[in-house]
Amino acid sequence: MFFSFFSRLSLSKASVNNETVQYPTIKNSQKILEEATETANGIFLQNFTLFHHENSFTLDILIFLPHYGLYLGEKIAWKTDELKKAHLERSNKHGKKNPTTQLGLSEASIQHKLEDVLSFNFTPIERFFWMENLSEADFDLLDDSFHKLLPKNRLIFNDDTIQSIQNKLHTLGTYQDEPYSKLKVIGSLKAHTLLLPTDFKPFGAFLSQEQQHFLDTPFSSSIIALNGGYGSGKSTVLIRKVIQMLLEQPLSKVIIIAPTLLNTEMFREELIAITEFAALVVNFSNLHFFPLSIHHEPIETTAIFHESSLIVCDDAHLFKSGILESIMAHQGNRTLLLSSTVALHESNTYTLKNSYRAPLVKHVHFSHTKGALFTVLTGLQELREKFSKSPILIILPDELLIDEYKHAIDEHLHLESQILNTAFSLQYKNFDAITLSTPQFINSLEAPHCYLVNLNPEDPLYWLALSRASESVTIISEDIH
Repeated sequence: MFFSFFSRLSLSKASVNNETVQYPTIKNSQKILEEATETANGIFLQNFTLFHHENSFTLDILIFLPHYGLYLGEKIAWKTDELKKAHLERSNKHGKKNPTTQLGLSEASIQHKLEDVLSFNFTPIERFFWMENLSEADFDLLDDSFHKLLPKNRLIFNDDTIQSIQNKLHTLGTYQDEPYSKLKVIGSLKAHTLLLPTDFKPFGAFLSQEQQHFLDTPFSSSIIALNGGYGSGKSTVLIRKVIQMLLEQPLSKVIIIAPTLLNTEMFREELIAITEFAALVVNFSNLHFFPLSIHHEPIETTAIFHESSLIVCDDAHLFKSGILESIMAHQGNRTLLLSSTVALHESNTYTLKNSYRAPLVKHVHFSHTKGALFTVLTGLQELREKFSKSPILIILPDELLIDEYKHAIDEHLHLESQILNTAFSLQYKNFDAITLSTPQFINSLEAPHCYLVNLNPEDPLYWLALSRASESVTIISEDIH
């Protein structure tokens, strides 16, 4: 393959001249390279870390152009005064000199990552060098060995313009009438930040801009709060922030504190699914879950709390009174990362304003009747036929009503419905049936259809219940609010 030997270049210097030379600012040169990519409707990634299995690789520059594919670039920091009388030669496996570039290894890593995530990959990859300190005129004055081993059409100089950069990239690649998918290519390389594939989106989906902004922002304070309404994607991005930390700092210990056992189980399931989808190996032994609903000892007295370098609180607004305050009082100099629908004044707050779980169709049916149970029973048969084995969630205001509704539903439909409570575990049950619950246990659920039976709209958890339906919801009230 042409240019494949570039990963085996080495530099021999006959002499070094110490005279001072003025160079164009690297920042401006970098900005032009970035603008050349963006104006061509492409994506520019610099110092991008590619995570694959247990390995990570930092790529100097990665460019994606929809009609051309990927361009892998490596920064070369050579300066004119260092290259006078220098000679460039191709190193060999038996030589003592280290290769100057790592393009070959980087390209292989990209190919393997794409193949593991996509199962197939036909995306072309072209290589180039970014001479961040050299102009084209500087390069022309170098020894002939540079010109023989480094074709100028694969070099981007610090005095290149937007148009000249685009011309070089277009010349290197082959134009395709059918553009390559940004989601498939870039999404696969950043798969640990992607939303998992669904029947409607078989290659997954990108995070929203505000979710991505939170993910890209480094920790800058001891308390970081992610706020947003129900269904805004707080837990979704929180999971990816945890994965990101475990990838970047494998020795870190993380504790996930959540209000219910189901909460922690679904958090763990999605975390495992993401790492498998993204072809990653994460040290799960450094990740601990603490469901508050089944633990009676204070979290701050446990060994795993004191050993953890990052404390994560999911759905902190559902914690019982005093628990979050106690966690904050005992966090020490560690980072506390939490999601909540309620703003905390002591925190560095990021807000998700958009609805992450936007339904395809959402119908809201209202029924004011004195026979709420009868209304539920008469509608369930039709819903079971419509949604097949998809879960239907019935949310009641009082645990005392659950047994009555369960008995009536099981007898009417000749099935076994299930009750969601503190003991509910995904190890023994799933959500392919009719599930009955009160609002305090449903924060991690989603069902195509929900019944809200006699819930008080003034209750803060009313909007949580309403957000659990992805397609339709029936609101039944025996009192007109």
